[in-house]
Amino acid sequence: MSSKCNLPIYTLRVLNSKIYVVTSPELINAVNRNSKALAFNPFVAQLGKRITGHDEPTSHIVQHSLNGEEGPGYVIDVHDRIVAALSPGKYLEEMTKSFLNDAWHYLDRLETENVVDLFAWTRDVVTMSSTRAIYGPGNPFDKNPEFVGYFWAFDHDLNILIADILPRFLAPSGYKARSELAAAFAEYFKCYDPEVAESSAMIEARYRTNTQYGLSYRNQGCLEVGTLLGILANTVPSSFYMLARLYADPALLQDIRAELGHAALVESDDKLCVINGTALRDSCHLLNATWQELLRVHALGVGSRYVREDVLLNDQYLLEKGRVVQMPMAVLHSNPAVWGSDAYEFRPRRFLKGSDGTKGPRTNLSGYRPFGGGASLCSGRHFVALEVIALAACMIMRFDMTPVEGCWRIPVQKQESMATNVFPPESDVRVKVTKRQGYEDVQWKFELR
Repeated sequence: MSSKCNLPIYTLRVLNSKIYVVTSPELINAVNRNSKALAFNPFVAQLGKRITGHDEPTSHIVQHSLNGEEGPGYVIDVHDRIVAALSPGKYLEEMTKSFLNDAWHYLDRLETENVVDLFAWTRDVVTMSSTRAIYGPGNPFDKNPEFVGYFWAFDHDLNILIADILPRFLAPSGYKARSELAAAFAEYFKCYDPEVAESSAMIEARYRTNTQYGLSYRNQGCLEVGTLLGILANTVPSSFYMLARLYADPALLQDIRAELGHAALVESDDKLCVINGTALRDSCHLLNATWQELLRVHALGVGSRYVREDVLLNDQYLLEKGRVVQMPMAVLHSNPAVWGSDAYEFRPRRFLKGSDGTKGPRTNLSGYRPFGGGASLCSGRHFVALEVIALAACMIMRFDMTPVEGCWRIPVQKQESMATNVFPPESDVRVKVTKRQGYEDVQWKFELR
Protein backbone atom coordinates (compact mmCIF):
# COMPACT_ATOMS: atom_id res chain seq x y z
CA MET A 1 0.00 0.00 0.00
CA SER A 2 2.78 2.43 0.93
CA SER A 3 4.68 1.84 -2.33
CA LYS A 4 1.52 2.50 -4.38
CA CYS A 5 0.17 5.54 -2.55
CA ASN A 6 3.36 7.03 -1.09
CA LEU A 7 1.56 8.90 1.71
CA PRO A 8 3.12 9.84 5.07
CA ILE A 9 0.29 8.38 7.18
CA TYR A 10 -2.64 6.00 6.68
CA THR A 11 -5.71 5.07 8.71
CA LEU A 12 -6.66 1.39 8.81
CA ARG A 13 -10.12 0.54 10.10
CA VAL A 14 -10.13 -2.68 12.09
CA LEU A 15 -13.59 -3.67 13.31
CA ASN A 16 -14.70 -0.76 15.51
CA SER A 17 -11.25 0.73 15.95
CA LYS A 18 -8.55 2.51 13.96
CA ILE A 19 -4.82 2.01 13.50
CA TYR A 20 -2.72 4.92 12.28
CA VAL A 21 0.24 3.73 10.18
CA VAL A 22 3.02 6.33 10.02
CA THR A 23 5.68 5.91 7.32
CA SER A 24 7.47 9.26 6.90
CA PRO A 25 10.56 10.22 8.95
CA GLU A 26 9.11 13.68 9.62
CA LEU A 27 5.92 12.30 11.19
CA ILE A 28 7.78 9.58 13.08
CA ASN A 29 9.92 12.28 14.66
CA ALA A 30 6.69 14.10 15.57
CA VAL A 31 5.42 10.91 17.23
CA ASN A 32 8.63 10.71 19.25
CA ARG A 33 8.25 14.33 20.37
CA ASN A 34 4.77 13.55 21.72
CA SER A 35 5.92 10.73 24.01
CA LYS A 36 3.44 11.54 26.78
CA ALA A 37 0.33 11.62 24.60
CA LEU A 38 1.61 8.90 22.23
CA ALA A 39 3.05 6.43 24.72
CA PHE A 40 4.74 3.06 24.49
CA ASN A 41 4.33 2.03 28.13
CA PRO A 42 0.58 1.20 27.89
CA PHE A 43 1.56 -1.73 25.68
CA VAL A 44 3.54 -3.06 28.65
CA ALA A 45 0.29 -3.09 30.60
CA GLN A 46 -1.77 -4.60 27.79
CA LEU A 47 0.61 -7.34 26.64
CA GLY A 48 3.03 -7.88 29.53
CA LYS A 49 0.94 -10.38 31.47
CA ARG A 50 0.16 -12.36 28.30
CA ILE A 51 3.84 -12.55 27.43
CA THR A 52 5.26 -13.46 30.85
CA GLY A 53 2.35 -15.09 32.71
CA HIS A 54 2.75 -13.04 35.92
CA ASP A 55 -0.19 -12.74 38.32
CA GLU A 56 -2.79 -10.00 38.73
CA PRO A 57 -1.24 -8.25 41.77
CA THR A 58 2.02 -7.95 39.82
CA SER A 59 0.08 -6.47 36.90
CA HIS A 60 -1.22 -3.75 39.23
CA ILE A 61 2.36 -2.97 40.29
CA VAL A 62 3.57 -2.90 36.68
CA GLN A 63 0.66 -0.74 35.49
CA HIS A 64 0.77 1.82 38.30
CA SER A 65 1.93 5.27 37.15
CA LEU A 66 3.04 3.90 33.78
CA ASN A 67 3.70 7.35 32.39
CA GLY A 68 4.73 9.05 35.62
CA GLU A 69 1.25 10.37 36.49
CA GLU A 70 1.98 9.85 40.20
CA GLY A 71 5.74 10.00 40.05
CA PRO A 72 7.98 7.18 38.81
CA GLY A 73 6.34 3.75 38.96
CA TYR A 74 7.83 0.29 38.53
CA VAL A 75 8.23 0.48 34.74
CA ILE A 76 9.94 3.88 34.80
CA ASP A 77 12.19 2.93 37.72
CA VAL A 78 13.38 -0.35 36.23
CA HIS A 79 13.85 1.28 32.80
CA ASP A 80 15.95 4.15 34.16
CA ARG A 81 18.16 1.81 36.19
CA ILE A 82 18.70 -0.52 33.25
CA VAL A 83 19.60 2.42 31.00
CA ALA A 84 22.25 3.45 33.53
CA ALA A 85 23.63 -0.11 33.68
CA LEU A 86 23.78 -0.52 29.88
CA SER A 87 25.11 2.91 28.89
CA PRO A 88 28.68 3.13 27.53
CA GLY A 89 31.15 2.81 30.37
CA LYS A 90 32.55 0.36 32.91
CA TYR A 91 29.50 -1.88 33.25
CA LEU A 92 29.02 -2.25 29.51
CA GLU A 93 32.69 -3.09 29.00
CA GLU A 94 32.52 -5.74 31.73
CA MET A 95 29.54 -7.41 30.04
CA THR A 96 31.17 -7.31 26.61
CA LYS A 97 34.42 -8.76 27.92
CA SER A 98 32.54 -11.55 29.72
CA PHE A 99 30.52 -12.32 26.58
CA LEU A 100 33.61 -12.61 24.36
CA ASN A 101 35.59 -14.59 26.92
CA ASP A 102 32.85 -17.20 26.92
CA ALA A 103 32.21 -17.10 23.17
CA TRP A 104 35.94 -17.61 22.60
CA HIS A 105 35.63 -21.23 23.76
CA TYR A 106 33.05 -21.89 21.04
CA LEU A 107 35.34 -20.34 18.44
CA ASP A 108 38.22 -22.54 19.62
CA ARG A 109 36.09 -25.63 19.09
CA LEU A 110 35.51 -24.65 15.46
CA GLU A 111 39.12 -25.57 14.80
CA THR A 112 38.16 -29.23 15.14
CA GLU A 113 34.34 -29.28 14.80
CA ASN A 114 34.39 -27.37 11.56
CA VAL A 115 31.08 -28.25 9.84
CA VAL A 116 28.10 -26.56 11.51
CA ASP A 117 24.62 -25.24 10.83
CA LEU A 118 25.33 -21.52 11.04
CA PHE A 119 22.10 -20.33 12.65
CA ALA A 120 21.99 -23.20 15.15
CA TRP A 121 25.64 -22.58 16.06
CA THR A 122 25.08 -18.82 16.41
CA ARG A 123 21.96 -19.43 18.50
CA ASP A 124 23.85 -21.62 20.95
CA VAL A 125 26.91 -19.34 21.19
CA VAL A 126 25.00 -16.11 21.65
CA THR A 127 22.39 -17.57 24.00
CA MET A 128 24.89 -19.23 26.32
CA SER A 129 27.50 -16.46 26.24
CA SER A 130 24.98 -13.63 26.65
CA THR A 131 23.21 -15.23 29.58
CA ARG A 132 26.51 -15.94 31.34
CA ALA A 133 27.64 -12.36 30.79
CA ILE A 134 24.37 -10.95 32.10
CA TYR A 135 23.30 -13.40 34.83
CA GLY A 136 26.67 -14.79 35.81
CA PRO A 137 27.84 -18.40 36.12
CA GLY A 138 25.32 -20.82 37.57
CA ASN A 139 22.34 -19.16 35.88
CA PRO A 140 19.49 -21.39 34.61
CA PHE A 141 20.99 -21.73 31.10
CA ASP A 142 24.35 -22.60 32.62
CA LYS A 143 22.80 -25.31 34.77
CA ASN A 144 20.62 -26.72 32.01
CA PRO A 145 21.61 -26.03 28.37
CA GLU A 146 18.23 -27.46 27.32
CA PHE A 147 16.87 -24.04 28.25
CA VAL A 148 18.30 -22.78 24.94
CA GLY A 149 15.63 -24.85 23.19
CA TYR A 150 13.02 -23.79 25.75
CA PHE A 151 13.59 -20.12 25.03
CA TRP A 152 13.27 -20.53 21.27
CA ALA A 153 10.13 -22.66 21.70
CA PHE A 154 8.69 -19.82 23.77
CA ASP A 155 9.69 -17.26 21.14
CA HIS A 156 8.22 -19.41 18.35
CA ASP A 157 4.81 -19.57 20.07
CA LEU A 158 4.78 -16.01 21.42
CA ASN A 159 2.08 -14.68 19.09
CA ILE A 160 -0.34 -17.38 20.27
CA LEU A 161 0.56 -16.69 23.89
CA ILE A 162 -0.13 -12.98 23.34
CA ALA A 163 -3.51 -13.79 21.79
CA ASP A 164 -4.24 -15.61 25.08
CA ILE A 165 -6.82 -17.97 23.61
CA LEU A 166 -6.35 -21.41 25.20
CA PRO A 167 -2.54 -21.04 25.12
CA ARG A 168 -1.98 -24.26 27.08
CA PHE A 169 -3.62 -26.20 24.24
CA LEU A 170 -2.86 -24.09 21.14
CA ALA A 171 0.77 -23.41 22.06
CA PRO A 172 1.74 -26.29 24.35
CA SER A 173 5.49 -26.13 23.66
CA GLY A 174 5.72 -22.38 24.20
CA TYR A 175 3.46 -22.49 27.25
CA LYS A 176 5.55 -25.23 28.88
CA ALA A 177 8.81 -23.52 27.95
CA ARG A 178 7.65 -20.25 29.52
CA SER A 179 6.65 -22.07 32.72
CA GLU A 180 9.98 -23.91 32.94
CA LEU A 181 12.00 -20.73 32.36
CA ALA A 182 9.96 -18.75 34.88
CA ALA A 183 10.36 -21.41 37.56
CA ALA A 184 14.11 -21.62 36.96
CA PHE A 185 14.57 -17.85 37.21
CA ALA A 186 12.36 -17.72 40.30
CA GLU A 187 14.84 -20.09 41.94
CA TYR A 188 17.74 -18.02 40.59
CA PHE A 189 16.43 -14.86 42.26
CA LYS A 190 15.53 -16.72 45.44
CA CYS A 191 19.21 -17.62 45.83
CA TYR A 192 20.51 -14.34 44.39
CA ASP A 193 23.14 -12.44 46.35
CA PRO A 194 24.53 -9.37 44.54
CA GLU A 195 27.80 -9.69 46.45
CA VAL A 196 28.63 -13.16 45.12
CA ALA A 197 26.49 -13.67 42.00
CA GLU A 198 29.05 -12.32 39.46
CA SER A 199 26.07 -11.00 37.49
CA SER A 200 25.92 -7.77 35.52
CA ALA A 201 24.91 -4.39 36.90
CA MET A 202 21.72 -4.73 34.87
CA ILE A 203 20.55 -7.79 36.80
CA GLU A 204 21.50 -6.28 40.13
CA ALA A 205 19.39 -3.24 39.17
CA ARG A 206 16.44 -5.43 38.21
CA TYR A 207 16.71 -7.47 41.42
CA ARG A 208 16.84 -4.39 43.65
CA THR A 209 13.87 -2.81 41.85
CA ASN A 210 11.83 -6.02 42.06
CA THR A 211 12.62 -6.30 45.76
CA GLN A 212 11.80 -2.63 46.35
CA TYR A 213 8.34 -3.14 44.84
CA GLY A 214 7.72 -6.36 46.76
CA LEU A 215 7.53 -8.77 43.83
CA SER A 216 7.49 -12.43 44.78
CA TYR A 217 10.25 -14.70 43.48
CA ARG A 218 7.70 -16.47 41.29
CA ASN A 219 6.73 -13.22 39.59
CA GLN A 220 10.34 -12.06 39.33
CA GLY A 221 10.94 -15.28 37.39
CA CYS A 222 7.96 -14.60 35.13
CA LEU A 223 9.08 -11.07 34.36
CA GLU A 224 12.58 -12.29 33.58
CA VAL A 225 11.19 -14.42 30.75
CA GLY A 226 10.15 -11.14 29.13
CA THR A 227 13.63 -9.74 29.70
CA LEU A 228 15.08 -12.72 27.83
CA LEU A 229 13.23 -11.54 24.72
CA GLY A 230 15.19 -8.30 24.86
CA ILE A 231 18.47 -10.14 25.46
CA LEU A 232 18.18 -12.85 22.80
CA ALA A 233 15.30 -12.59 20.33
CA ASN A 234 16.92 -9.96 18.08
CA THR A 235 20.58 -10.53 18.93
CA VAL A 236 20.78 -14.11 17.67
CA PRO A 237 19.27 -13.49 14.19
CA SER A 238 21.33 -10.29 13.91
CA SER A 239 24.54 -12.21 14.64
CA PHE A 240 23.61 -14.86 12.08
CA TYR A 241 22.90 -12.34 9.33
CA MET A 242 26.03 -10.33 10.15
CA LEU A 243 28.20 -13.40 9.61
CA ALA A 244 26.28 -14.51 6.52
CA ARG A 245 26.48 -11.06 4.92
CA LEU A 246 30.20 -10.71 5.58
CA TYR A 247 31.21 -14.12 4.28
CA ALA A 248 28.83 -13.92 1.29
CA ASP A 249 30.55 -10.75 -0.03
CA PRO A 250 34.27 -11.42 -0.70
CA ALA A 251 35.06 -7.76 -1.49
CA LEU A 252 33.39 -6.48 1.67
CA LEU A 253 35.06 -9.23 3.70
CA GLN A 254 38.48 -8.28 2.33
CA ASP A 255 37.96 -4.58 3.06
CA ILE A 256 36.78 -5.16 6.63
CA ARG A 257 39.62 -7.57 7.34
CA ALA A 258 42.02 -4.87 6.13
CA GLU A 259 40.30 -2.29 8.33
CA LEU A 260 40.51 -4.58 11.35
CA GLY A 261 44.15 -5.34 10.65
CA HIS A 262 44.95 -1.63 10.54
CA ALA A 263 42.76 -0.32 13.38
CA ALA A 264 42.01 -3.19 15.78
CA LEU A 265 45.08 -5.44 15.94
CA VAL A 266 47.23 -4.11 18.77
CA GLU A 267 49.72 -6.97 18.62
CA SER A 268 50.38 -8.96 15.50
CA ASP A 269 53.08 -11.41 14.51
CA ASP A 270 53.31 -14.95 13.23
CA LYS A 271 52.52 -16.36 16.71
CA LEU A 272 50.00 -14.03 18.39
CA CYS A 273 47.31 -11.58 17.28
CA VAL A 274 45.35 -9.47 19.78
CA ILE A 275 42.05 -7.81 18.79
CA ASN A 276 41.28 -4.59 20.66
CA GLY A 277 37.53 -4.46 21.33
CA THR A 278 37.51 -0.72 21.98
CA ALA A 279 38.85 -0.06 18.48
CA LEU A 280 36.01 -2.11 16.97
CA ARG A 281 33.56 0.46 18.25
CA ASP A 282 35.58 3.63 17.73
CA SER A 283 37.81 3.10 14.68
CA CYS A 284 36.32 0.40 12.43
CA HIS A 285 33.87 2.50 10.45
CA LEU A 286 33.10 0.04 7.66
CA LEU A 287 32.44 -2.77 10.14
CA ASN A 288 30.01 -0.54 12.02
CA ALA A 289 28.41 0.62 8.78
CA THR A 290 27.81 -3.03 7.86
CA TRP A 291 26.07 -3.51 11.20
CA GLN A 292 23.88 -0.48 10.51
CA GLU A 293 23.05 -1.65 7.00
CA LEU A 294 22.24 -5.12 8.30
CA LEU A 295 19.64 -3.59 10.63
CA ARG A 296 18.26 -1.38 7.87
CA VAL A 297 17.68 -4.42 5.66
CA HIS A 298 16.79 -7.05 8.25
CA ALA A 299 14.99 -5.14 11.05
CA LEU A 300 11.39 -5.62 9.91
CA GLY A 301 9.42 -5.05 13.10
CA VAL A 302 6.79 -2.46 13.95
CA GLY A 303 7.00 0.28 16.56
CA SER A 304 3.70 0.93 18.36
CA ARG A 305 2.24 3.72 20.47
CA TYR A 306 -1.05 4.14 22.30
CA VAL A 307 -2.91 7.45 21.84
CA ARG A 308 -3.66 8.63 25.39
CA GLU A 309 -5.32 11.86 24.30
CA ASP A 310 -6.30 13.54 21.03
CA VAL A 311 -3.19 14.76 19.19
CA LEU A 312 -2.90 16.97 16.11
CA LEU A 313 0.27 15.44 14.73
CA ASN A 314 2.51 17.98 13.04
CA ASP A 315 -0.42 20.43 13.27
CA GLN A 316 -2.06 18.49 10.44
CA TYR A 317 -3.24 14.96 11.27
CA LEU A 318 -5.74 14.24 14.05
CA LEU A 319 -4.99 11.11 16.06
CA GLU A 320 -7.94 10.17 18.25
CA LYS A 321 -7.65 9.10 21.86
CA GLY A 322 -7.78 5.34 22.40
CA ARG A 323 -6.33 4.43 19.00
CA VAL A 324 -3.02 2.79 18.11
CA VAL A 325 -0.12 4.23 16.09
CA GLN A 326 2.18 1.85 14.22
CA MET A 327 5.49 2.65 12.53
CA PRO A 328 6.65 -0.25 10.28
CA MET A 329 10.42 -0.40 9.98
CA ALA A 330 10.33 -2.36 6.72
CA VAL A 331 8.51 0.49 4.96
CA LEU A 332 10.71 3.23 6.39
CA HIS A 333 13.97 1.35 5.80
CA SER A 334 13.18 0.56 2.15
CA ASN A 335 11.80 3.96 1.11
CA PRO A 336 13.66 5.20 -2.01
CA ALA A 337 12.83 8.79 -1.06
CA VAL A 338 14.91 8.29 2.09
CA TRP A 339 17.60 5.86 0.94
CA GLY A 340 17.83 6.36 -2.82
CA SER A 341 17.14 4.14 -5.81
CA ASP A 342 19.30 1.36 -4.33
CA ALA A 343 17.18 1.13 -1.17
CA TYR A 344 16.58 -2.59 -1.72
CA GLU A 345 20.28 -3.38 -2.08
CA PHE A 346 22.68 -4.30 0.72
CA ARG A 347 25.22 -1.47 0.56
CA PRO A 348 26.98 -0.72 3.87
CA ARG A 349 28.89 2.30 2.57
CA ARG A 350 25.65 4.31 2.47
CA PHE A 351 26.30 4.80 6.22
CA LEU A 352 29.70 6.41 5.58
CA LYS A 353 30.43 9.96 4.46
CA GLY A 354 31.83 10.76 1.06
CA SER A 355 30.84 9.56 -2.40
CA ASP A 356 33.07 6.51 -2.04
CA GLY A 357 32.02 5.82 1.56
CA THR A 358 35.44 6.24 3.12
CA LYS A 359 35.13 9.31 5.36
CA GLY A 360 33.74 8.11 8.66
CA PRO A 361 30.20 7.51 9.91
CA ARG A 362 27.15 9.46 8.77
CA THR A 363 24.89 10.90 11.43
CA ASN A 364 21.39 12.45 11.63
CA LEU A 365 19.72 9.54 9.86
CA SER A 366 16.06 10.40 10.49
CA GLY A 367 14.78 7.49 8.40
CA TYR A 368 16.60 4.89 10.47
CA ARG A 369 15.07 3.40 13.61
CA PRO A 370 15.93 -0.29 14.19
CA PHE A 371 16.04 0.37 17.95
CA GLY A 372 12.92 2.51 18.06
CA GLY A 373 13.13 6.14 19.05
CA GLY A 374 12.22 8.79 21.55
CA ALA A 375 11.33 7.68 25.07
CA SER A 376 11.21 4.02 23.99
CA LEU A 377 14.70 3.85 22.46
CA CYS A 378 16.09 0.38 23.19
CA SER A 379 18.21 0.50 26.35
CA GLY A 380 20.25 -2.54 25.28
CA ARG A 381 21.32 -1.23 21.88
CA HIS A 382 24.95 -0.57 22.89
CA PHE A 383 25.46 -4.08 24.26
CA VAL A 384 23.80 -5.75 21.27
CA ALA A 385 25.98 -3.77 18.88
CA LEU A 386 29.16 -4.73 20.73
CA GLU A 387 28.13 -8.39 20.91
CA VAL A 388 27.38 -8.69 17.21
CA ILE A 389 30.32 -6.62 15.99
CA ALA A 390 32.87 -8.26 18.29
CA LEU A 391 31.73 -11.81 17.49
CA ALA A 392 31.79 -11.06 13.76
CA ALA A 393 35.23 -9.44 13.94
CA CYS A 394 36.73 -12.37 15.83
CA MET A 395 35.18 -14.88 13.42
CA ILE A 396 36.31 -13.24 10.19
CA MET A 397 39.85 -12.63 11.45
CA ARG A 398 40.28 -16.23 12.59
CA PHE A 399 38.30 -18.25 10.07
CA ASP A 400 37.24 -18.69 6.49
CA MET A 401 33.72 -20.00 5.94
CA THR A 402 32.02 -21.53 2.91
CA PRO A 403 28.60 -23.15 2.47
CA VAL A 404 28.73 -26.92 2.16
CA GLU A 405 26.48 -26.64 -0.90
CA GLY A 406 29.03 -24.39 -2.61
CA CYS A 407 27.59 -20.88 -2.88
CA TRP A 408 26.12 -18.34 -0.49
CA ARG A 409 22.39 -17.62 -0.49
CA ILE A 410 21.10 -15.26 2.18
CA PRO A 411 17.98 -16.94 3.62
CA VAL A 412 14.75 -14.98 3.70
CA GLN A 413 13.37 -14.18 7.13
CA LYS A 414 10.47 -15.88 8.85
CA GLN A 415 8.20 -13.74 11.02
CA GLU A 416 7.39 -15.63 14.21
CA SER A 417 7.05 -13.12 17.03
CA MET A 418 5.42 -9.69 17.05
CA ALA A 419 7.87 -8.77 19.83
CA THR A 420 10.86 -9.24 17.51
CA ASN A 421 12.39 -6.81 15.02
CA VAL A 422 15.03 -9.01 13.36
CA PHE A 423 13.30 -12.25 12.44
CA PRO A 424 15.20 -15.55 12.19
CA PRO A 425 15.92 -17.20 8.82
CA GLU A 426 13.44 -19.57 7.25
CA SER A 427 16.24 -22.08 6.69
CA ASP A 428 19.69 -22.68 8.10
CA VAL A 429 22.96 -22.65 6.15
CA ARG A 430 25.35 -25.55 6.64
CA VAL A 431 28.91 -24.25 6.46
CA LYS A 432 32.47 -25.48 6.57
CA VAL A 433 34.76 -23.45 8.80
CA THR A 434 38.54 -23.53 8.39
CA LYS A 435 41.43 -21.57 9.84
CA ARG A 436 42.09 -18.48 7.78
CA GLN A 437 44.75 -19.02 5.14
CA GLY A 438 48.08 -17.68 6.32
CA TYR A 439 47.03 -17.66 9.98
CA GLU A 440 46.91 -21.40 10.66
CA ASP A 441 49.49 -21.29 13.47
CA VAL A 442 48.49 -17.96 15.03
CA GLN A 443 47.04 -17.74 18.55
CA TRP A 444 44.26 -15.16 18.92
CA LYS A 445 43.21 -13.05 21.91
CA PHE A 446 40.52 -10.45 22.52
CA GLU A 447 41.04 -7.53 24.88
CA LEU A 448 39.37 -4.25 25.79
CA ARG A 449 42.02 -1.52 26.02
